Amino acid sequence: MNLVWHRADLRTHDNPALDAALRSGPVLGLVILDPSILEATSARRRAWFQANTLALRESYTRRGTTLLVRTGKPWEVLPKLVADLGIQKVFAVQNSTPYAKFRDEQTEKALGGRIGWFEGQYIQEPGEIVKPDGGAYTVFTPFSKRWWAADWGSPLESPQRFPPVHLPADYPLGDIPQEQSDVELPAVGEEKALGALEAFLRDKLPTYHQTRDGLAGDGVSKLSYYFTLGVLSPRLAAQKALSVGGEGARKWVNELCWRDFSGDLLFHRPQMMHQTFDPRWNHLPWNDDGELFGAWLEGQTGIPVVDGCMRQLRQTGFMSNRGRMVVAQFAVKLGLLPWQKCQRAFRDLLLDGDNASNLQGWQWAGGLGVDAAPYFRVFNLSTQAQTHDPKGEWLKCWVPESGGNPEPYKDPVLDLDFARRRYLAAAERIAKSR
Repeated sequence: MNLVWHRADLRTHDNPALDAALRSGPVLGLVILDPSILEATSARRRAWFQANTLALRESYTRRGTTLLVRTGKPWEVLPKLVADLGIQKVFAVQNSTPYAKFRDEQTEKALGGRIGWFEGQYIQEPGEIVKPDGGAYTVFTPFSKRWWAADWGSPLESPQRFPPVHLPADYPLGDIPQEQSDVELPAVGEEKALGALEAFLRDKLPTYHQTRDGLAGDGVSKLSYYFTLGVLSPRLAAQKALSVGGEGARKWVNELCWRDFSGDLLFHRPQMMHQTFDPRWNHLPWNDDGELFGAWLEGQTGIPVVDGCMRQLRQTGFMSNRGRMVVAQFAVKLGLLPWQKCQRAFRDLLLDGDNASNLQGWQWAGGLGVDAAPYFRVFNLSTQAQTHDPKGEWLKCWVPESGGNPEPYKDPVLDLDFARRRYLAAAERIAKSR
């Protein structure tokens, strides 16, 4: 009997670890509720993970086998489970964040090497797309050229039935907590995710390249909720989109390339968790102003586009791509708020908060060295609202006191002209340093 340890792959379709395990015998599934991860995040994110774990258990049950759930440190939980059940081998989709690499190294040692690692979290796994000299890419465009030219392989079918597994009658399956979320959760589980993919391909993909930048986010897929937990296979989603074809498909799949690029950056530079990609930007005159941070986080800066984005995030767990750039630029470039503090708080509010993508996005938008983003690019926040919410309908919804007007609706917490000059003066000094 084999054991499939699910982490960021809460699905049965296109799951190489599950496929390999089934080819060598009967299978049990396992999810470990790791306190090092779950206790360090928000209730809404825990609730989303728990709900999708329950959906995966139901999927296993329908197919004739069982998903176990345990709580604890994986390197302590797994050896006991393997010994208790006489497990031949553990199979898992590899993860590549700094903590995941530490966790998996510890677990492999504890199991005496009886674990097989498989691809499946990304379309191209971190470390696979390299320069001709074998080095890692730091700029997206050349990375993407090699990414598009690489072999993706074919998505794997979801198994219809698993070989039966006979556990002792009183063997505990393990409880799945059902924490209350403070926001409404999306539809749960891989079947709903696959349905959401089909709806997006049918209704929004053809015009995605034209509508993706709206502040309301009405033109985007909202599938990142599922990609973050691996409820939906990115490889399957990309290949289905390309089969539809068109400019919208190409643009959307390129966003999945950005996701892979983000994972690759963090894989090669784990210091990105705490430091700027370009170390020079660590020396910006950071301003750990608790009042300013609180106003930004609560959506009370007086600047409609910033407040609308943050209020929507707090109340729904969602923010548009354009909005993410806007709030990061305000926090990092104009507020000079410590970017690490901001991105952590931001990620905990996002239902789709992925470590690698969030870090790349904040460091890119904040001009901190990722992809050679120009430090001197500072958004005009009123123009952002006018361009990406031209009728002011989104602003009226989330900042009714603005009346849909993109100009400040009360005295802003920052003098934007002064803040812009302050940042550019400091950034220019750093940019010229060697």
